[in-house]
Amino acid sequence: MHLSQPALSTQIDKLEQELGVLLFERSHQKTTLTDAGRIYLKEARDILDIGTRAVERARLAAEGKIGRLRIGFISTAAAYVIPPLIAAFRKDYPRVELDLRHHLTAEQLGLIRSGMLDVGFLRLPLLEPRGLHTILIHKEPFKLFLPASHRLATQPDLELCHLDGAEFVTYSKRNAPGYAAAQSLVLSDAGIRPAAIHEASDMYTLSLLVAAGVGIAIAPASLKNYRLPGVIIRDLPGLQPAEVAIVHREGIDHPAALAFIRSARSMIDFFS
Repeated sequence: MHLSQPALSTQIDKLEQELGVLLFERSHQKTTLTDAGRIYLKEARDILDIGTRAVERARLAAEGKIGRLRIGFISTAAAYVIPPLIAAFRKDYPRVELDLRHHLTAEQLGLIRSGMLDVGFLRLPLLEPRGLHTILIHKEPFKLFLPASHRLATQPDLELCHLDGAEFVTYSKRNAPGYAAAQSLVLSDAGIRPAAIHEASDMYTLSLLVAAGVGIAIAPASLKNYRLPGVIIRDLPGLQPAEVAIVHREGIDHPAALAFIRSARSMIDFFS
């Protein structure tokens, strides 16, 4: 301890006076701990251990290696992006607690802005991107989904102009306003005047409406994964791909979220 015997004895005496109890039983043959001394020794060691753990956990938290990460996602991200990304992230950050939540695009935007979600996977474009940062993570082509009984189902080499006058099933403007506005602009620019437009609250409902013969839909190719009977899928040239992005608040300082975003950036080529 690098202390002389008298100096150590003086410190012990001062500690016993402060506590008001004897910590040692002293005799000419030996010095042993009293019952109070044994309890005090155990508690002191526990305190030192807690202090050591606190320092270690603070360092791990600053490095993004522990903590709780809240991630929102749409169904397309759940199918194509989330599984490999989470698997890769868990290898490097196994102690980060992940809270995965399925939310529609509009819901995620509100939750991210309010701080209830740390990052989200949602559809582009965003109508109001102010205060948010987007990282394009996944692209997929648009396809034309038709009821098997539709007049266009057997027509070869379909183009946008062939869709004029048809009834359409579209994704809800309320749930993904930027995505819905972009699709509406595509139809308008092509001079297409739908006979009617039916909105669906989610992609699965959209595919159900197509299967039921309500109308046709221009939708991301991943919609084919529902494998609904009575739905014909056709190519439709001239459309920009559907895009899914990671979105987070500008200036985010959550260490685990920043680590997750870095991991996602490193895998962008994997998803392209």
